[in-house]
Order: sequence, then structure tokens, then C-alpha cells
Amino acid sequence: MRPFMVARNTAAEFATRMQAAAAAHGRGEHAAATAQVQAALALVPGQPEALRWMGELARARGDDDQAEQWWRRSLAANDAQPAVWNNLGNRLARAQRDDEALAAFARAIVQVPQYGEAHYNRARVLHRLGRREDAAAALQDALACPGGPHEAALQLAAQLQQEAGRLADALGTLDAAIGLAPARGALHHNRAAVLQQLHRPAEALAAHDRAFALGIDAAHAHYNHGHTLQSLGRGDEAVQAYRAALQREPLHSLALYDLARLRWRQGDDAFDAELRAVQAAHPASPLGPGLRGHLLARGERHAEAAEAFREALRRSPAAAGFHDGLGRALLRLGETAAAVAEHEHAVAAAPGDAEMHANLAAARLAAGMPEAAQAAAERAVALAPQDQHALARLGLAWRLRGDPRDGWLNDVPRLVQPFDLEPPPGFADMATFNAALAAELRALHHDRREPVDQTLRRGTQTLGNLFDQGHPLVDALKVRIGEAVSRYIAALPADEVASASRGAASNAPSGPAPGLRFVSHPLLARRSERWRFTDSWSSRLSRGGFHTHHVHPHGWISSAYYVSVPGSVRDEDAGHAGWIQFGQPDLDIGLPARRVVRPRPGRLVLFPSYLWHGTVPFQDDDERLTIAFDVMPA
Repeated sequence: MRPFMVARNTAAEFATRMQAAAAAHGRGEHAAATAQVQAALALVPGQPEALRWMGELARARGDDDQAEQWWRRSLAANDAQPAVWNNLGNRLARAQRDDEALAAFARAIVQVPQYGEAHYNRARVLHRLGRREDAAAALQDALACPGGPHEAALQLAAQLQQEAGRLADALGTLDAAIGLAPARGALHHNRAAVLQQLHRPAEALAAHDRAFALGIDAAHAHYNHGHTLQSLGRGDEAVQAYRAALQREPLHSLALYDLARLRWRQGDDAFDAELRAVQAAHPASPLGPGLRGHLLARGERHAEAAEAFREALRRSPAAAGFHDGLGRALLRLGETAAAVAEHEHAVAAAPGDAEMHANLAAARLAAGMPEAAQAAAERAVALAPQDQHALARLGLAWRLRGDPRDGWLNDVPRLVQPFDLEPPPGFADMATFNAALAAELRALHHDRREPVDQTLRRGTQTLGNLFDQGHPLVDALKVRIGEAVSRYIAALPADEVASASRGAASNAPSGPAPGLRFVSHPLLARRSERWRFTDSWSSRLSRGGFHTHHVHPHGWISSAYYVSVPGSVRDEDAGHAGWIQFGQPDLDIGLPARRVVRPRPGRLVLFPSYLWHGTVPFQDDDERLTIAFDVMPA
């Protein structure tokens, strides 16, 4: 492009104006700086450096639209400005115009291949787009550039590793970043989050303290601090950490939700106080009443939940989730016709959401509409073939209608299997081992009552994935459990669609009837020698305690391992007190349990995650202490 030709005196005055603009900008006097650049442009209209400055000053005022216009004018005058292309790319990325942003960063990199900041900015956009491999490659390019933003690139690389479950690698990458920038508080906060995921809460707490000392004060930092304090059994301090997050961001949904859950577990009757405060202070936001409705419903305060969902709908009338929540509350209040109507609203608002169809199926079952329930459940399964709630409700519809496909899906005699485990090495018998294991587990039960959003009543439950926390006796048991899971999987029958098509004769249920949308059995077809644990936890029930009837939405195979049981469990005349039962749903639709299994210490029971199960209350003073987990194919 032809250089700008100006008279010597004009050039001198132009330079003076630009120097004055730079000085004013340095003092934070953006209006004065803008006036000087405008004066310079009056002397030399279209001068690219002055146009670039106008963009910088617009950005400093927070006016991204004006900044973009000025930068584009500057590039039109001279496109060989890699820094301007980079700035334009950042503006486009903030506006989530990602394809344009990537193109702008590419222009910068073509002009300066070793432009580390542009490589890093490109990686940030690629990460947001879910293109993790491309983002990792862009970060490697950024790290190869001399003088690049290496600590920022390492920070993002650690985030990619963390998201991929490579937590040890993420920790090492963050340590390298901290070596480059030890005073960068965000790195210490990220390190705390990774240590928390690695179940090293004491180290995580030290990293949080270091981040705060370096000036980190964001809502999410206090929120994550609360998680670590909970893991250490410091519940009162965790409450204060969550409140600190809310002071900085009053509509922080996760802090509101986890604070209410924690206060419930502490036995605090005012557990939803912050949610009620948000509801009052932000009358246009559905967040407060929506979260209250969800938690009140899980706490079986259904009338209050219904009113909370109605308030959420007044604020957000088209929200499918609030219609669904109101329908669930009405169902538990016995208002089945109104529940069906609300779930139909939810399905109409979110026709591609399998959960909405599965919940509509439940309402129709309770309303005595099994054929319509079957249609809704089949739609849910078609949308999400491995949705355990959808499978469970389809099985209920079949059972109510006398459809033999119920027996094909819910083959309780074969698919529910107990295993009496051998003691781990170093223990003479399971009684000795379980006594030691019980002591290890009791130290992890910090709360005063059960979680609001889980199935146990009159008891407590541990936090986090128990099998990942490095407890020695739990780890020893995990080996024995793994052996039993492998035996269970190996003994599963072949996929029965294939068996039925060959006309195999047996006493087992026949394959599904023609026209079923399944092409294979949802448990058996996923059989694999390779599998992994997902969720794992310990439950401790006291007198009157029990588990409500439920399924496990995040599993393929689920479990119960018995560490200790009340005396009444051994009493045949105690009405199966403390026993686990299979086949009775969470709806009062006249379907009893199909099988009960007596717990005993050292026994593991495995079953399909979609199979309804719950426990019978007991009235002993002894505890009922268990470990449970879910398994998924690897």
C-alpha cells in the first residue's frame, strides 16, 4: 500500500498530537487522548496508526462495536498490522463470532508466525468450540514462540488436561506455570481445584489460601473454596465460603444450590434462606424460585415446591423445566390430572428432551393411563436409549399392561445377583475386615442428616467419589468388588434379541415382541470385559432409616455392599426390616416388590441400574452401613 505522504510541518504536528494522546492515555484520561487522536486524523485523514489508536481508545471505554469499526478502517488502510488483526480477533471472540475470530488470528499468524499471543488467543476460541485437539496444538505453537504468554498457555493446557480427566498431568502443568509466574493467583486457584478433584483437600486448602493472599477474590474462587472445606468436614466454614461467593455474585446458581444443600444436611430449617432472599431481591429472575422448587420437591415438601415452581413460571412462562417441576410436585400431591397437563406443557416446550418424556410417562402411569405412558416412555427411550429412568418407566407400562416384554427387560431372578466376598489380604475373615472398614467409613460421615437430593432417609451419605479418595480399607475392598463385577458381567446371558430370533428354548422370558424400537437388550447388549467405576459413596442409616424406591440414572450396573447391618435384619419375623427389595416403583400404582434380598456383612448385590429398588425401614438402634457404586462399560 502507498505510504501516506504529508508535508513536513504536518508530519511534525501529527507526531506531537499522537505523543500527547499516548501521554493522556497513560494517565487514564481517555477523553483527552481521543481528542488528540481526532486532531491528528484531521491533519492526516485515514492514517492507519491513528485509526488503530481510535480503536484502542474505544475498547478502553468498553465500546467494542466502535473499536471494531476503527480497527477495520485501520486494516483497510494497511492490512499488514498483525497486532490489529489480533485485537480484532479478540473483539470477535468476545462477541462469540468464532469463525471470524479464528480467521483474524490466522491473518496475524501468517504475518508473524512466531506471534505467541495470537496462537494462544486462537487456542482459547478452539477450546470454547470444543475442538480440544486443535486447541492443544495451538497451545504448543504458543509455547514454542519466544516471549509468548507461556504461563497463560500452560494454564489453558492444564484446563484441557483436567477436562480430559488427566488430573496428574494438569497438576504438573500448573506447577510449571507457577514456576514462570509464582505471583499469579489464578494459577494457584486452578491448582486448588485440581487438588480437590484428586481428593487431596488439605493441599487444596493451602492452594486456596495462597490464591486469596495473592488477591484472588472472584465468586467462583470462594465457591470452590467451599467445596474443599466441605471435604475436610468444616461445614460451618463452607457455609461462609459459599456466602462469600454470593456477596460477589448474588445470582451464582451453583453457590446458591450447594449452600442450600449443605444447610439442609446440617439440619438447618432455614436452609433455603438465600434462595428466598434472591427471589425477593430479583423479582424478574426465575433462579431463586426455580432452585427452591427443585430442592423442596427433593425434600418431599411438595406443596411448597409447587408454589415455588408456579412463581418461577410467572417469571419465565415458557420454561420447560419449571412446567416439569410443577408436574412432579403435583403428582406427589395426588393431583394427577394437573400433573399430566404440566408435563404435557413441558414436552411441548422441549420435545427433544428425553427426561421430559420420561416424567410425562410417570404422570400418566399414576393417572391410570398405561398405554399413553408407554408411548411417552418409548419416545424417551428413542431420544436417549440408555436413559435409565426412561427404561424403568417403560418397564412399568409393560408390567401394568401385562406385556411379556416386562419380563424380558426386568428379569429379576437372573439380573439381581448377590456375592459373598472373600476378605482382602491380611484379614482372617470378613467380620474382622468389616469392623475395621466401618471405623474408616464412620470418620467420613460428617453431616447431621441425609442429603436433600438423594434417596436415603434418616441417615447420612459421604461426599465425592469414595473409590477415588485413597482410603486404605476402601481400596482393599474395591479390589474384591472389582473381581465380583467381572464375574457378574461374564455370567450375563447373551443379548436376548439374538437368542429369541434363533428360537432358543428355555424358561427365560422370550425376546421382545415385533415392532419394539429396541434392537437389543439395554443391559445385555452393552456387556463388555472392560468397564469402569463411576459414582461411589457410603450410606449410613439409623433407626427408622430406609432408601426410597429409585433407579440409578448414571449407571449401567449398580450395587449395594453391606458393611454392618442392624440385628433385626437377621430376624425372619421382622417383616424384612432393613432388606433390599426390587421391582416396586416410586409411584403408588399397585405394583409390589418382586424380590427381597437379605443383607449381611460382606455381601455385595449387583443389578441393572434401571431396576427399581429400595429398602424396608428398620427400628433398631444399630446402624445400617453400606457402600454403593455404579459401573459403566469402558
